[in-house]
Amino acid sequence: MTAPTHTQVDVNDASLAGARAWFAHKGLSRPREGRVLGGVVAAFTRRYDLNPLVGRILGVVAIFTLTPIAYVVAWVLMPSDPEVAPATATTA
Repeated sequence: MTAPTHTQVDVNDASLAGARAWFAHKGLSRPREGRVLGGVVAAFTRRYDLNPLVGRILGVVAIFTLTPIAYVVAWVLMPSDPEVAPATATTA
């Protein structure tokens, strides 16, 4: 099994891939574990070193204040963390 190769996408590209590259360049990617719903708030709490509970409370307040559309847009544009292949035991 080979690891997937990802081509470099320009962060200024006006496409979905470009938007995801921009989020990844800024250090915002949705974690594979410890996320609720899409993991957008978990990405922001990890990036800005917030307590997950505080981040979730701020996220809920922001969602009700700004409308859920902003959350859904961030969910679509923000990439997930890359999958890591499980380590295989090698014998010497």
